Amino acid sequence: MSAITAAPAARQYYMVLSEVCPEVLGPVREVVRVYLGLWRKSELSFVAELGVTELLTNVHKHAHSGCEVLVRETADGITVEVTDFDDTLPVMKEPTPDEESGRGLFLLSMLAEDLMFEPLLGGKRVWFRL
Repeated sequence: MSAITAAPAARQYYMVLSEVCPEVLGPVREVVRVYLGLWRKSELSFVAELGVTELLTNVHKHAHSGCEVLVRETADGITVEVTDFDDTLPVMKEPTPDEESGRGLFLLSMLAEDLMFEPLLGGKRVWFRL
């Protein structure tokens, strides 16, 4: 008779933001920092905070909707997902030196293991993996 061992459940933190405005960015970064510390993944905190700030700023600037944020521990790191209710997918491009905006997703793509955009019925999910 063989023993069956269950894998430990992945730890995660989920939040719903009914409105995204600049005032929520600091508290959300703090929540991400605290959870990564609890999960002993503090070394990922700087990039995770930068990434969640970029994704939420894009929701504020482009989607003009609320959103859902999920930070999930994986076997070798974390995944951060932001789901909003606007169908328009982000466009990532390498910015020219004289452009004043449009660098965030490009920089995040250079820092993250993966950066993906997924269309959903009635919105989209943007996520990155560290």
